[in-house]
Amino acid sequence: MNYRRKLTLEETLVDTENLPGFDTARFEGVLERPLATGVFLALGGIFLLVGGFLAARAGYLMLIKGEAYAMRAEDNRLVHQTIVPERGVIFDRAGVPLAYNVPGFRVVVDTRGAKKSVLVPRMEELARALNRDTAEVVTLVERHWEYGEIVIDLIREWSIANDIMTRFKDQDAVRVEPTPLRAYVAHPAFGHVVGYVGAVTEENITEDTAALGWGEVGKTGIERAYDAVLRGNPGVKIVETNSQGAVLSEGIYRREDRGENLTLSISAELQKKIYEVLEKTAQERGFGGGSAVLLDVRTGETLALVSYPGFDANVMSTGNPRDEVSRILSDESHPLFFRAIAGLYPPASTVKPFLAAAAIDEHVISPEKVIYTEGRIVVPNPFNPERPAIFKDWKNHGPVDMIHAIAVSSDAYFYTIGGGHNSIDGLGVDRMRDYFLRFGLGQTTGIDLLGEEEGLVPSKEWKARAYPDDPLWRVGDSYNMGIGQGWLLTTPLQMARATLALAREGELLRPHLVKSITHNDISALAPLPVSISKSALDVARKGMRLAVTEGTAMGVADIRLPVAAKTGTAEVGKSAWTHSWFIGFLPWEDPRLVLVVNMERGPAGNLIGATSVAHEILQWCFPQGLLTNNC
Repeated sequence: MNYRRKLTLEETLVDTENLPGFDTARFEGVLERPLATGVFLALGGIFLLVGGFLAARAGYLMLIKGEAYAMRAEDNRLVHQTIVPERGVIFDRAGVPLAYNVPGFRVVVDTRGAKKSVLVPRMEELARALNRDTAEVVTLVERHWEYGEIVIDLIREWSIANDIMTRFKDQDAVRVEPTPLRAYVAHPAFGHVVGYVGAVTEENITEDTAALGWGEVGKTGIERAYDAVLRGNPGVKIVETNSQGAVLSEGIYRREDRGENLTLSISAELQKKIYEVLEKTAQERGFGGGSAVLLDVRTGETLALVSYPGFDANVMSTGNPRDEVSRILSDESHPLFFRAIAGLYPPASTVKPFLAAAAIDEHVISPEKVIYTEGRIVVPNPFNPERPAIFKDWKNHGPVDMIHAIAVSSDAYFYTIGGGHNSIDGLGVDRMRDYFLRFGLGQTTGIDLLGEEEGLVPSKEWKARAYPDDPLWRVGDSYNMGIGQGWLLTTPLQMARATLALAREGELLRPHLVKSITHNDISALAPLPVSISKSALDVARKGMRLAVTEGTAMGVADIRLPVAAKTGTAEVGKSAWTHSWFIGFLPWEDPRLVLVVNMERGPAGNLIGATSVAHEILQWCFPQGLLTNNC
């Protein structure tokens, strides 16, 4: 047996108990030597000294130097700054930008961490640099000091921005930041409908304190009605600055949400063309203003909504040039007045087709019955038989049935069916009012704009309140109401909506301007049925068609697409002025478009008015007689 082998490491490190004879005093057979107690005491002393030193140093920094270091930390501070998102662009139906953004600057006063006694006195210098009223700027800062970031002004010129940055380089509470600013197509046809943005007012701040950080909000038109959609949501960035205001670092805490884009149903080219026609006619024929509405019969989309005179939205938005702003504000023709939706006018003879249909449904008269007109109606006076009341027609039309009465616009015929005469009782005020309301008169249309007027459809109760000295509703009041005069007041847009109901054989649609928001189309609301028979409306439509072929609307007879129309001339009190009306739709058998024109306050007896404007618009729209031409 072979006992020779190599020893392992473990076998060499045997315990002394297994190896007798080792001299343990000399550490033979012992693998470890324990440390002496003194070593532990020495180490403990060292640790105690180091810990004491650190504690003393910490106490010194906190108790003795704490305030100094706190101030130093405040100097290198983190602040939240608002990121203003880019406002959504407004396009016409073909994608032409009507309102868009350009580079600019906003001047911000940040009161956080600032001393009021130091900052407020410097607002006078800032106001001078911005050419602003000193008291206005000081009041703005003092009143909203607790808000933090206060937008003082928006500027477009680099020279002004650079001047302010130079003046206030030692004051980090005054900042000049790049920001997108609004600009518009420079044409007065769009000022009313697109609207404009302007500086934030105290009223805006009262409604929403966040407006202080925006600097501008929608003031009129689509800009105001869709302000919340267009402006988006602000973001926040965290900025670290040192004691000199220099930016050390910055990062986005919350990204801004860009405003939504809007596509309108209007056509920019059509809008401009209509404006030019209104302007030319008003200037050549002495009208004080005018308006026009073009609607899509199938959808209620507003293809044109024009008011003359208009204004350049850039001027009102920026406040420059100042002489142009002054001219607009002082102009007696009131360019800022949105006549198409807020102008109130007696509708005159344009109401006759609606009253004709009402008279049929109420069995007041059959459409075939002939009334022998004599150019007037004579009403006996029971108190003085020698002085009867005479209500004149504008012309002696002789015997007319309903369709011809609409076509030639016989006042005597509609005096009779409105207020009654001889054997015909007439509709009377209550039923006339009822049917006018059914067609949407005397109430807002619901178009997606603010500032629309309701108009007025009078009643017996209304007259008693408005005229307490003469509260009784008289037959003469019904006669005036029957020809669209007296106290009856409508807007051009209301008349367009009512005409659309005729074209759709008794369905009211809500007109609208916004076709889509970003890429989401806006669905039209379901039509509201008008409680009236289609057979009655058919008679009214035939009367309007006859008005074009041989009546008062022959001015549009040569349009290549067949038009059905009605004209009207509204007296302006007892003055020598009149409003000229045109309402119509085409093609008359399968209507696609409704056009309404109002020419405001022109000389009485003027033969060129709303019908002439309508003719020029329709000629431009359909030069080849095709619906796919220009409109």
